[in-house]
Amino acid sequence: MLGKNATSNLVPVINKKEFDNEATEFLSKYFPVALNTPIAVPITMIAQEKMGLTILEHRLTEDFSVLGQMCFTSGATEIYDRDNDEYKMLEVKKGTMIIDPDTLTLRNFGCLNNTIAHESYHWYKHRNYHILRSILDDKQSVALRCPSYQKDEQYEKRWDDVDWMEWQANGIAPRILMPVQTVGAVFESLLEKSKQNLYVQYELTPAIQWVAERMADFYNVSRQSAKLRLIELGFITS
Repeated sequence: MLGKNATSNLVPVINKKEFDNEATEFLSKYFPVALNTPIAVPITMIAQEKMGLTILEHRLTEDFSVLGQMCFTSGATEIYDRDNDEYKMLEVKKGTMIIDPDTLTLRNFGCLNNTIAHESYHWYKHRNYHILRSILDDKQSVALRCPSYQKDEQYEKRWDDVDWMEWQANGIAPRILMPVQTVGAVFESLLEKSKQNLYVQYELTPAIQWVAERMADFYNVSRQSAKLRLIELGFITS
């Protein structure tokens, strides 16, 4: 929908304060049980079975600077062939998500899940923009590549359409995996359990660190992502 919800280029207009609402909307459509029951969100199942997306594993860049890619239209897209140390073209169908396999081996399972959530949100919210671009420009890429680094908000005045969409997906993906509706209950439960842990009792491990690590395990996210989520919701300060 255009108007206040999107620019004339079909880029959704989303305030940072609305990120949790966006995650809730996504989960309401594809996995509503996660809004009422503390549970790890099965993002791979959602992407494949609920959204009808295809997930492929291919190295996207030589230097691992791109973790994932969402293909919005059918066509040829570039991947990196490590065995032959060269870039080559791969034919894909629309709705294909390409994940660099080293997202798991060089990062962790939590990073892999976040990347899949990130690409899924692109398909859910941003495909109209990319389909329009492909219609207006036959040379327009069929895909959106997602770099491994986060967008720096201090440079937002210089951002283009793609930058804004990356910022949105970066912020909303972890909120999909750790819904605001259940994080509090999980935090309180783990905080109570931490009191029984000997490492915490003898101050060998800070209670907050122990809780953040267990929360990461519970939601299948990275420890850094779990800690940042607790900070932004005000459960911890650092």
